[in-house]
Amino acid sequence: MKSRMAFGLCVVAMAFVAAPALAAGPYIGGEAGAVFLSTAKFTSDNTADNSEVKSKTGFGLGLLGGFDFGTYRLEGEFAYRKNNLKEITFVGSSTEPVSGDVSSMALLVNGYYDFRMVSPTFVPYLGLGLGGARVKAKVIHQDGSTIADDSDTVFAYQLAAGVGYAVSKEVTLDLGYKYFATAKPEIRDANGVKGKGEYQTHNIFLGARYSF
Repeated sequence: MKSRMAFGLCVVAMAFVAAPALAAGPYIGGEAGAVFLSTAKFTSDNTADNSEVKSKTGFGLGLLGGFDFGTYRLEGEFAYRKNNLKEITFVGSSTEPVSGDVSSMALLVNGYYDFRMVSPTFVPYLGLGLGGARVKAKVIHQDGSTIADDSDTVFAYQLAAGVGYAVSKEVTLDLGYKYFATAKPEIRDANGVKGKGEYQTHNIFLGARYSF
């Protein structure tokens, strides 16, 4: 019985040793996936202009580069997100269909903690990112008139969680969730009335990293 247990432990140990390990060092990568924009709200001093817009499922793209320290990773990221709009609701008014989109371009510095003790092949992680983003809102009424077309650069942050799968020593596939949000951007409507917006997204990304 003891010999069988010892043999079994040896097999498990050899499987972990044989699995490709995630290498420490510099890396580059990319990611793409679905972006779910929370209901965006716009508020101004003119209460009649307060509104909420709802959007369709959008998409996001990201480019990244960083350094893997073994357990920690530090990286820079450029990300683009876009959601097409479908309807707007004004305070005290009915809901109306609209077109246009809400998008953002962000530059972030991300820090990750990799739980490498779980498995050398499957590595769960948690992350935090800080930086800035340019948020743009283009809202067009169903009659063709422009309700708003403006942008603002604001502070941005994100929280991340996911798992990496080491295909080889150099290549890691990544499936993760990111909560990305910004400080309230100032958006002017077609009449020049300035309001505060809210930009918060939930993102499911599939990516890949190449370690040198």
